[in-house]
Amino acid sequence: MTTLQTLAGTLRVRPGLRRPHNLASDRRALAGLLLAGRSAAEAPHLLANLFTLCGHAHFLCATLALAAAQGQEAFASAAQRRALRRETARDHALRIGLDWPVELHVPGAMPAWADSSRTSLLGCPWLADGARSKGDAEGIAWLADLLGASPADWLVLWEREPAEWLAQWSERGRGWLPALLHASAALGSRPLQPAAPLRPHGSPAELRALADGLGAAFDAAAPTWRGRCAETGTWTRLHDLRADPPASAWERLGARIADLARLSLPDTPGRAGTGWLATGALQTGTGEGLAWVETARGLLIHRARIEGPPADRRVAGYDVVAPTDWNFHPLGAVAHALERMPAEGREAGPLLRILMAAYDPCVRFTVESRTATAELPHA
Repeated sequence: MTTLQTLAGTLRVRPGLRRPHNLASDRRALAGLLLAGRSAAEAPHLLANLFTLCGHAHFLCATLALAAAQGQEAFASAAQRRALRRETARDHALRIGLDWPVELHVPGAMPAWADSSRTSLLGCPWLADGARSKGDAEGIAWLADLLGASPADWLVLWEREPAEWLAQWSERGRGWLPALLHASAALGSRPLQPAAPLRPHGSPAELRALADGLGAAFDAAAPTWRGRCAETGTWTRLHDLRADPPASAWERLGARIADLARLSLPDTPGRAGTGWLATGALQTGTGEGLAWVETARGLLIHRARIEGPPADRRVAGYDVVAPTDWNFHPLGAVAHALERMPAEGREAGPLLRILMAAYDPCVRFTVESRTATAELPHA
């Protein structure tokens, strides 16, 4: 039986093997197949239903890409930016509160925080019906309780020295979240070899060059930027001025908490609230448009080609490049980390779970070894 999950594909992870043999994906480029010949007006709704994780971001990205392809002004409205902010914060809260207590469990640590995390989510304003939301104050109060400090103060200390602050907070902080991070610190802090931070959306020229690389020959399982692998996440935001990428998977988890802190704060252009996440689009040719949206997992890119008269525009081609496509490139940063990871033993499972939690694939993954194949819990 074919389901959306099987259509989305699976990552096969093989710790201990050399690149490119330690990561394999059967993800398919479904967007072009689904939308071929469809009305441009219905395309965003179809994509939001196809990509149920971050469906809001796919809807916005498709709307912008198709508008640009038609030569229209393409920018996110105030209402769309508010929705993107809220849904991204919601995605962060769910991953942190539901998945991290399972994924970051390490041998010898007591997972007493699992019940506490679920309880805290009951009061999360980003999970409540939008009509019941009270605005910034509600989100700030909820996150302050989770962090044990005001989000603004936490963020200032993170920006000053991320690794040092994360270590201090996780060791001294009260509550399930710092305890969870502290328990995974030793294993999660092993250095990674990062790929180039993906930031083509800072330059129209870079975006056009990227668009030129998308098309019939594009392999969504192995995209490159400037001819090399790249990685994306909350640590590669366009507005993030940090010069060095996080050194470890553990610091990347901290970057996700910092991203949630920014989203909880009042709107400040390029700094917080709706002014934090970058979106945009440009026309890259006649009937062609490229759009980008920063999501909880990283940079999402859509490229649309349309044809037909203005009254009946139809999709002639469509490409979607998701954060997972970049981060799980068979020669990329995760693949490099898998090379140096033990295939078996006491630390093998925890090390792998921390790595996968940090890079956060949007599809299920299975772990293959010489003795067993298993599917680890994941959103």
